[in-house]
Amino acid sequence: MICDIFDDVLEPHVAELIQSEIKKVPWHYYYSSNKKIPGYHWHVFCGADSDQVTQNGYDYLLPIWEAVNYKYQLEENYGIIKWKRLYMNAHTFGVEPNIHRDDGDFTMMYYPRLDWKPEWMGGTAIWDDEGKNIDRYCNYIGNRILIFPAKNNHQAMSVSRFCHELLPVVVFKLYVKDMNLIEDPNSDRLDFYKD
Repeated sequence: MICDIFDDVLEPHVAELIQSEIKKVPWHYYYSSNKKIPGYHWHVFCGADSDQVTQNGYDYLLPIWEAVNYKYQLEENYGIIKWKRLYMNAHTFGVEPNIHRDDGDFTMMYYPRLDWKPEWMGGTAIWDDEGKNIDRYCNYIGNRILIFPAKNNHQAMSVSRFCHELLPVVVFKLYVKDMNLIEDPNSDRLDFYKD
């Protein structure tokens, strides 16, 4: 299973800017990651391409894609040629994230909170196909990237009750080939952004 973790992705001043800007984000609640299981979390749709992301005021997130694509040669190593959707999810203590699969070819998550404490938990679990065992766990560490196939069962892990902070994650939907999205009947996602 491909599930890669990269640390210190951005230069420190860029990572600090992103962390600072995310603290100003107007989050929206009642977003569900799995249409089959009730439960909600905070969510912000940033855009379907770099122009829309810029128009929506989230251009400070674009250096994430640029740095990862350059440093880890996404096309050469994964066959990834583009991203087609950028959004942010967030959780707090008491918000129980659901296991789900994504649309697209790969999911790339960036952890922006540089001040996150390991004991607050809240990382990401990648489950086996049956959803019975965790194959890989990625602890939440600021300025870290997680890349995995979108079809893999995964889940944001709960935040500790001793934490009174918002846990944000920046998500890029990555594609191996240029394609129009059509609803995948095997996906648990509620929404699809069609061209």
